[in-house]
Amino acid sequence: MARWSRFAPDADRRLVKGLHDGDDDVMATLYDVYAERLYDYCMALLDDRRAAADVVHDTFIDAARRAPRLRDRGRLRPWLYAAARRRCMQRKLQLEPAEGDPLGSLDFLHREALFLALRHDLTGDDLAMTVGVSLRRTEARLSRAQQRVPDAKDFLLEAPAPVVPAALRHRVQHTGTDPELAGYRAEIAARGGALTPEGMPRQPDAPSHLARRWAFTSVGLFTTLAAAFVVLLVMNPHLPVPDIQWPGGKPHTSRSPRHHPRRSEQADVPSAGDQRPTTAPQSMNSRTPTPSSSPTPPRRKSGVLVVSPASIRFRNHDTMATLVLGARGGQVSWTAAASSPQVTLAQAGGTINDHGQVQIEVTLNRGLITLPGTATIMVSGGTGQVVPVSIAWDISVL
Repeated sequence: MARWSRFAPDADRRLVKGLHDGDDDVMATLYDVYAERLYDYCMALLDDRRAAADVVHDTFIDAARRAPRLRDRGRLRPWLYAAARRRCMQRKLQLEPAEGDPLGSLDFLHREALFLALRHDLTGDDLAMTVGVSLRRTEARLSRAQQRVPDAKDFLLEAPAPVVPAALRHRVQHTGTDPELAGYRAEIAARGGALTPEGMPRQPDAPSHLARRWAFTSVGLFTTLAAAFVVLLVMNPHLPVPDIQWPGGKPHTSRSPRHHPRRSEQADVPSAGDQRPTTAPQSMNSRTPTPSSSPTPPRRKSGVLVVSPASIRFRNHDTMATLVLGARGGQVSWTAAASSPQVTLAQAGGTINDHGQVQIEVTLNRGLITLPGTATIMVSGGTGQVVPVSIAWDISVL
């Protein structure tokens, strides 16, 4: 490969000052120092001589207008590489490595990191600023690539550098200094995209600082909101949690049970309920009134209420379960009520014929944050029979 001279930050500062002052001779010096390097990099990304020459040309014209905006004028080298990279990223990249390339086992970003670090001596902050990501991520990417291809340095240093087209220097000098091409130079700079607050070209494949700041802010706001809800719910477990309308989504509401696919785990069907003191609402009379003009029919035999399962547990984010009520030995009139407002029933009462069944959908109304809890559903039969069903649920967030 070509024996490129070592970088000198002080020389870069003088070049940037000359560009800022509008010195026409600086453009030729800038080209002589960086043209071969940038052309080598663009050829590695594009594998197209004409496209690589166009990118190098536009990069120097862009630098003449916008490189002086750098906060640290000693960073001209990564600025040029970053500007060329952005323009290459907007074209068709050579993503597939050549046959026999030892770097072929790496993806594009890891190959690029090795190429810039080992062949172009861009490391540390310079490499991070070129590709537009944090120093930590850049170092991790480079370290993984070197571990997977330990002999990459020999291959990259021995590869010959492509020859820069002879006419490119005159083309850059002409475009950069001709007064009649001022509008063309402004158009080229505009195609270079936005600059970061440090004055570096922003990379299209790297998130902006505003996106990262918004992500951290969102996490902080959510954590604060979650902590506030936890405190309120600990102070009052039955505090109603309001529905929240998320951007682009629908509010959390208790939908009709028959439209919800989730059901909680259910236990085996227990035996007929025990006789216990009634604590639920009064049961309905099982007698059926008849018109006075008709003969009084024989009284129907009151049956036994059978409830299944004896307990329900809502796990993870479950919100729906089914309670099965049955009648044995006669008709049963029933009522049901839950001890917690977080548990609602699709039906509160009815009548079941002998050997008949009715399915009652049970809904757990979860909020943004739901703490673990318990409740009881009291199911009462027509003869004062009361069957308790225990309800329990796990903690859930969102």
